[in-house]
Amino acid sequence: MKTWIYGALATSLFASSHAYAAENGVNYDPAHSGAYLAAQKANDVATMKKVVADDLTQIRTLGFSRVKTFYSTYCTINGQQCVSIAELASARNMRLMLGVFEFPDHPDWTQSQISAAVDANFRYPGTVIAFVVGNEDMFDWQGNPQPAMQQRIVADMTTLRSKTNNKVVVTTAQRAPDWIRLVASDPQKVLQNVPVIGANIYPFWGGSPEKVNGRSVANDIQATVTGLAGKTAKPVIVTEEGWPSCGNNAGMKDMNIESEIDYFSTWKTRQQNFDSYYFAAYNSIESVDCHTQGDADKHFGLCAADGQTKDVRLMKCK
Repeated sequence: MKTWIYGALATSLFASSHAYAAENGVNYDPAHSGAYLAAQKANDVATMKKVVADDLTQIRTLGFSRVKTFYSTYCTINGQQCVSIAELASARNMRLMLGVFEFPDHPDWTQSQISAAVDANFRYPGTVIAFVVGNEDMFDWQGNPQPAMQQRIVADMTTLRSKTNNKVVVTTAQRAPDWIRLVASDPQKVLQNVPVIGANIYPFWGGSPEKVNGRSVANDIQATVTGLAGKTAKPVIVTEEGWPSCGNNAGMKDMNIESEIDYFSTWKTRQQNFDSYYFAAYNSIESVDCHTQGDADKHFGLCAADGQTKDVRLMKCK
């Protein structure tokens, strides 16, 4: 059990790269499943719940006890019935970094996410180890700040801390370069309002090959985390990292299953003083193949979209 999750966040955590027993987990979104999406559209909450329950059982069987989500609750298309992922995770003795999705055009929907997150924390004590408010939305893809969204996220994090008596870590998941941008200019006081940095770190999207001089770049994440912690004066959780098995994106390298296998195997065994949540448990539902869906973003899963094994060398799913 990590003392900085349940108690004070000590900067001494980073005194030694080998002094901390890191806890790893995996990112999960049920929208990988065609059955889930069909049930959501049909307002069939029972089937939605079954899909999520079966997914969590599989994820647990694959060896993950910690899961990061993008939503705090999963609702039918009419919004009248919802699936509590905290309930299902609690039943499987799993721990959650519970996402709170920031709907850009529907702040009222976000408030429903906050209410569900608070309810989950009180109903299933110990299951929720952190709240993650927003994801890669404080800056646009060109690095331009989004002040209104930054302000919203800070306000929503403050609300969550208040409603949970400041007993659960509350942060946001943003790209590592965007945290550095906040060090340079932070008018909304984002850094002041997070006890720990949630960083999405992808050497792949930086155009790196998977190996440099025969060594997986997954080994370099420790240096990135140490640098980010030094610049922000905050501990760091890697909220997303991974490598795709497929893709035809211009400028990107090593979009193949061998590279994903190498990155993941290195991720599993490297020494680190930070928690990391692998992206992701499943391929996107759009990841049919590289000819019909060539975007690498759809192919980061450890398992295929239907829960089957992509390659037994990566992970034996089904």
